[in-house]
Amino acid sequence: MRIFDYIIVCKSPSFKNVDRISQFMYLLSILGYSFGIYKGIFPKPALIIAIMTSVICWWIFCLYQKKQGGMPYYRLGLLFASWGWFLMPNALIISGIYLIGALFERQVKFPYEIAFDPAGIVINTFPKKQYPWIDIQNAIIKDDVITIDFKNNKLIQKDINEPVSETITNEFNSFCKQQIAIVNQA
Repeated sequence: MRIFDYIIVCKSPSFKNVDRISQFMYLLSILGYSFGIYKGIFPKPALIIAIMTSVICWWIFCLYQKKQGGMPYYRLGLLFASWGWFLMPNALIISGIYLIGALFERQVKFPYEIAFDPAGIVINTFPKKQYPWIDIQNAIIKDDVITIDFKNNKLIQKDINEPVSETITNEFNSFCKQQIAIVNQA
C-alpha cells in the first residue's frame, strides 16, 4: 500500500443525474415486475414481490438519507432489481445492465482526490490516473484552488473541498517545487 505525503480532496460535483438515472431504473423495475405479475409470468410471485418490496424500501431509505443531507447510494436496490430481472424470462441483458449500474454507481460518486508523493501524482478517478513528476511543469495551491500544469500544456484546476491554512499551502507548494527540481536536475 502506498503512503502519500499529501492528499487533496476536491469539491464534488452534483450527482443529480446519477441519482435520477438510478431512480428511473427503480421505477422501470417496479413497473416491469408488476407487469410480469399481471401477465402471469410467475406462477408463484412471492419472490418477485419480495424483490419489489426490497427495491421500494431501499428507494425510500435513499430519499430519507438525501433529505437528511447525506449521500444516497442506490447500488443495493439496483442489485435487488438486477436479481428480479434475472428471474424474468428473456431479460438477462437488462439484468446485466442493472448489475453494471450497481457496481459502478459507488465509483462514480467517489470523491475527486489528488495524492502527491515523491514518485508522482495520483488522481483517484475511475480509472486511476498516475503522473510522474517528469511530466509536471508546476503544481501549486493558491486561493483554495489546486493547479497542476503539465509539460504537454494540459492543465488541471480544481476547487479544494475545505479551506487550506497558509502554512500547509506553503509547505505543499515547496514540496511540489522540490520534487520538480529533483526531477529536472537528473
